[in-house]
Amino acid sequence: MPRNLGGQYQAIPSPWADYVVFSFPDASVVREADQPDVMDAMNGIIAINWKAAEPHWTAASSPFESKYRLILVYDHEALVAFSVYRMLDVGGCLAIYRSGTEVLPAHQGHGLYGFFTSEVLKRSGAAKRGEASVLYGWRTRNPIVWAANAKICDKVAPSLLSEAQDASLQAACVAMCASLYPGKALELPGMIMRGAYGHIKHHRQAYHGTASLVDAAMSRLIPNSADALFSVGYARV
Repeated sequence: MPRNLGGQYQAIPSPWADYVVFSFPDASVVREADQPDVMDAMNGIIAINWKAAEPHWTAASSPFESKYRLILVYDHEALVAFSVYRMLDVGGCLAIYRSGTEVLPAHQGHGLYGFFTSEVLKRSGAAKRGEASVLYGWRTRNPIVWAANAKICDKVAPSLLSEAQDASLQAACVAMCASLYPGKALELPGMIMRGAYGHIKHHRQAYHGTASLVDAAMSRLIPNSADALFSVGYARV
């Protein structure tokens, strides 16, 4: 897929000279003719970052459904990073769910994950409404991702690094999971989702700082590589 997505779409301001960013508040506006190439590129990044037994995104489980929002980042040659997310109502409150974010290894460390997070929070509109925080959910077994998302939250469930548990966030976890993954039960209080990653396996690495503490907690809670933690926090906006 070329840098300008065929000239059909308007890029948004990019903090980098070397990256072009496209943001779609409704992922279904990506033309059907463009979708296969974009999906292949997204799956290609996932296959590098994970041990993938099969494609994560498919025509039957497409990132171009209208329920999704999508941010794509290209360098001069190809897609290098993407973020898929959703806005939904959980118990009458606006909530964000990070459905999936991946960055090619060669482009990690450039601030792309943080940029995605800032864009997602900004586009929720919570700050414009004068709200101090917004419900913010994600599912992962990557300690770095968990630590990065927990860092922007005042409180998180499950609270991996503290004994304190927030009952309202635990309830939000259950409600959000039920809305996103009907029939998928969460094991409380750890908010464990069994078999979430049966088709892909996380590449373990050396972790440092907070991520090393999260990794130790995850190793105790979810030693099976197919399992994940479903987390919800109050993200500061």
